[in-house]
Amino acid sequence: MTRNGVATTLDWGKVKFFWGEVAQNFTRNVTMTLTSMGTVAVSIVVLGAFLFARESFDSVVKNVVGQVVVAAYLKDNVALPRIGQLVAELRADPRIDGVKYVNKADALADLRRRLRGQVNLNIINTNPLPNAIIVHTRNPADVPIVAGLLRSRPEVAVVNYHSATYEKMVRMEAVLSVIGLGIIVLLLIATALIIYNTIRLTVFARQREINIMQLVGATRWTIRWPFVLEGTLSGIIGAAAGLVVLWAGYRVLSPKIVINLPFLPLNLAAVPVGHLALELIVIGALVGTLASLVSVSRVMASA
Repeated sequence: MTRNGVATTLDWGKVKFFWGEVAQNFTRNVTMTLTSMGTVAVSIVVLGAFLFARESFDSVVKNVVGQVVVAAYLKDNVALPRIGQLVAELRADPRIDGVKYVNKADALADLRRRLRGQVNLNIINTNPLPNAIIVHTRNPADVPIVAGLLRSRPEVAVVNYHSATYEKMVRMEAVLSVIGLGIIVLLLIATALIIYNTIRLTVFARQREINIMQLVGATRWTIRWPFVLEGTLSGIIGAAAGLVVLWAGYRVLSPKIVINLPFLPLNLAAVPVGHLALELIVIGALVGTLASLVSVSRVMASA
């Protein structure tokens, strides 16, 4: 490496010193270190289980909501050319990915098939069903917008997309997201406090050595880095232990969930397990790093 045009080499002595200090910190407070790692592991297990459940629920909601269609029932006096023009306009809308015209004769024939053996429709002399246009949107969030657009058309008599059910599902998803965010924040705060106190006790236990290092000219960051690395490793090791538990639970429980909940359109294979695992490792490392950095900075500032 070069710095300001002058060749420099990695100071392996400092590297060895840092890791030696980290190892000494781990062995000095074994109980507190294991406690902090265990807390991280438990937090990661709960957090990981929640994130997996949320991803699974989101896939179910998207699957169910994604199947919602807007049915526009047309007035009886609308001519076929005008219906064709309306269908063409809807297909040109970038928010819409599917448009199907169902004439009243086909609708009655389909109703006869579905109610065969239950209701005798042969007694009906006239067809009471209207012509209809069935619309599917690319984004489920556009369903109310497209429904409102269709209601404003003079050719349309009634628009139906089960708005009450759709809005309840959307509200449920929003509420669960807020609750989940609160749970995540509380877990991270609890984990950070445990690591914070662990590093703080370690710094207090080594206060005399730190004072000596300061007297011989050691920089503040030279003293801080071993404690910061200790917190980082505590977070990573705790997160890894939590992931082992989560993976074992996933392998055992996911097949049973699919079998015991056949009425839910679950697709657990679509949940990005690898991406979630990486997120949890990063979260563990960040929580450990930030908690230890704040802890050692506060102790040294008051020294």
